[in-house]
Amino acid sequence: MFEKVFIVAEAGSNHNGNLDTALKMVKSAKDTGADAIKFQSFTLKGLFSTLHYAKALNISDSTWINKIEHISFKPGWIRPISEEATRVGIHWFSTPFSVKAVAMLDPFVPFYKISSGDITHTTLLRAIAETKKGIFISTGASTLHEIDRAVQLLASYHPPFICIMHCVMLYPPPDRLLNLDFIDTLKSRYKLPIGFSDHTMESEASIICIGKGIAAIEKHFTLNSTQEGQDHRNSLDPPHFKQFVERIRTGEKMSGSKKREVSPREARERVFARRGVYAARNITRGEKFTLRKLSFLRPNTGIGAEEVDTLLCMRAATDIKKGTALDASMLKPSAG
Repeated sequence: MFEKVFIVAEAGSNHNGNLDTALKMVKSAKDTGADAIKFQSFTLKGLFSTLHYAKALNISDSTWINKIEHISFKPGWIRPISEEATRVGIHWFSTPFSVKAVAMLDPFVPFYKISSGDITHTTLLRAIAETKKGIFISTGASTLHEIDRAVQLLASYHPPFICIMHCVMLYPPPDRLLNLDFIDTLKSRYKLPIGFSDHTMESEASIICIGKGIAAIEKHFTLNSTQEGQDHRNSLDPPHFKQFVERIRTGEKMSGSKKREVSPREARERVFARRGVYAARNITRGEKFTLRKLSFLRPNTGIGAEEVDTLLCMRAATDIKKGTALDASMLKPSAG
């Protein structure tokens, strides 16, 4: 699954509570080149203590409750979205915010996402792990200890994969807080696929992560970024998401592999860029080679300059004219 970077279009709640919009997002995500589209499965009662949430955030206007109810992912959408994803040929999955949502999604999704906010929600983590499906888990605002505990719990169920997503729980985060080198820590610490939930508005951070060998990238996606709402403003619309995917794929090509490989085209350049050994003057048969009798010039069409030490232990097997490129037929071992 992670042979190439797995690119997830994070739809979140950008469907605006409308199934037709959600279905259009599935098709549009496919058209951008994304590998998967992800939604968020939550309800007001399953996610919020409305009284305490409003108090903690000092919210006096109760209209936020209606907004949450409006943009929630409806259970009746699961089958039609699954069918549309199958029709257009894209993976789809969701972030469940309750044990009930896990059960409803289970027959339809190939893997799950755990949000940064739920990395300490042990009951939810167990419910997801018990499905024996692959897991993406975000790590925004989490300590190493919290990540350790979550990964240890999930790994004990032996899921097909656990992809740990480096994440900063800010929308968008300032560059100085991205801390992309932490990806190296995650890779060495867990020996698992590591991804990046990119909450920036550009592609530079994700391209840097390509060079770090990440397995997956998640980026917020909307049909129209000018719509009202913070999620829309922090998301890429289809043309920009397509451009983002193209840049990621270009970055992958640039990254190549960890092996040092000389391509056929580059190998041809070696002939013209490397030095060959030439006769610096006329050399008669039997003469011993010395540095004064040799020059090292482009192209290397015979004996390379790297063979000079061996060459200085040889004699001319034939007369050699000045300017001739030396080859093996012109050499014989020196008698001393």
